[in-house]
Amino acid sequence: MSKTTPIVLVVQNELDAPIGYLEDWLFERGVGIEVIYPFKGDLVPQELTNHEGLIVLGGSRGVHDEDQWPWLKDLKILMKNVVKDETPTLGVCLGGQLLAQANGGEVSRTDKPEIGVGFVEFLSETKDDCLLSNVVEPGVAIPVPQYHQDAITKLPENAKLLVTSDDCQVQAFILGKNAWGLQFHPETDWNIMSDWLVSEDEVRKSLGITDDSIKKQFAQFGEGMKNTWRALGISFAETVVDFASKLKK
Repeated sequence: MSKTTPIVLVVQNELDAPIGYLEDWLFERGVGIEVIYPFKGDLVPQELTNHEGLIVLGGSRGVHDEDQWPWLKDLKILMKNVVKDETPTLGVCLGGQLLAQANGGEVSRTDKPEIGVGFVEFLSETKDDCLLSNVVEPGVAIPVPQYHQDAITKLPENAKLLVTSDDCQVQAFILGKNAWGLQFHPETDWNIMSDWLVSEDEVRKSLGITDDSIKKQFAQFGEGMKNTWRALGISFAETVVDFASKLKK
């Protein structure tokens, strides 16, 4: 990548939770990525100095599992600093939960896990949101990949709820000017989801969710989800480009 190319730091918390479609969508707008793998020993910075954006991906641990994933401590500090610095930030699933909890919100186990393809509804607040306004009109429910057993139960002060669902109130929010948290997984294709289904998930079994039922969901909705959620990825990339241009002035 050229030195003039905006670079987004991507924190991948687990081997089978990669950036997926988001990488392609960023590249479409000339935004590069640098991926770090803290589970392999990469250090998580507490602030960004050489990057114009941040994406924090999902994982099987929760925001409180610092004993198992000690890098979560530094990640929470980083996610406080990027809000303060107005650095374009996207937290996906665990990443969104970390964004909320690090800035005063609360996360806990939910009694309504979402696994497979779920439908989320855009609230009226999305019509003025630069990330989500190009995805779909407010009031419309659309499908998106889901896999979570924790949920944000309280948003940080001054956060704005943007997307919701019947089983999980907080599906997407914005905090500050440029930090978004998502509960869902717009980056996920069938290959990524099928890797997640390899796990012996007792919760999934208790809900009666079979691998075959999720495979059928992706056969029905997969290509449409990719095409729909591309608008989110492109919009985030454009936010990064705009932020980088202002840094140069």
